[in-house]
Amino acid sequence: MSRRPRSSDTLTEAQKKIVEAAVAAFAEQGFHGTATRDIARRAGVAEATIFKYFPSKRDLLLGVLGPAIEHLVGPAMARSMDPLFDASYPTFEAFLRALLAERTAFVRAHPQLARILAQELPFDAELRIGIASRVYAPILAKGIALIERFQREGQIVPWPPPLVLRCIVSTFAGYILHRVFIAPDAAWDDEAEIERVIAFVSRGLSPGQPA
Repeated sequence: MSRRPRSSDTLTEAQKKIVEAAVAAFAEQGFHGTATRDIARRAGVAEATIFKYFPSKRDLLLGVLGPAIEHLVGPAMARSMDPLFDASYPTFEAFLRALLAERTAFVRAHPQLARILAQELPFDAELRIGIASRVYAPILAKGIALIERFQREGQIVPWPPPLVLRCIVSTFAGYILHRVFIAPDAAWDDEAEIERVIAFVSRGLSPGQPA
């Protein structure tokens, strides 16, 4: 059984160094590709010191992501997403443009954390539950309400709102992952790419298109 991660403001200096080193190592090499001796070298501590505070590498992963989710991702998501969902948009495309810009900016502001989450969430049920309960649940109702408004106005198909949100999020996540992590140095035409992604989503959810 993994230990519950400690809040980042209760970590000792040694633990903070270990966590910072683990963030960098996990982001570069992935959780399974990172050895604790590499984390120890980066942190400037003995490998035994890591196991003094974190009995296993998984406890260290949770020690990295637990406080980050609680103190960084959750509040940052609320600060950025609440105004986004509370704003008034004349069109569905205007909402999509604002959402994609906000999500791209968030990932660029927290690249290491975003990379670790992208690497580990698909394979870690405990992390997925934590993200769902602490990050997405508080803003899900607002997102659904906004989708329902666009549906009442006849701007998008009357599919179940959670499905509509999943279609939007999965498409945008694919674009952001490629743009920021997979091929950041490619010859991107950002303005054209963004408009095409938005057109792809808006046309796919248009009520004039066949289901």
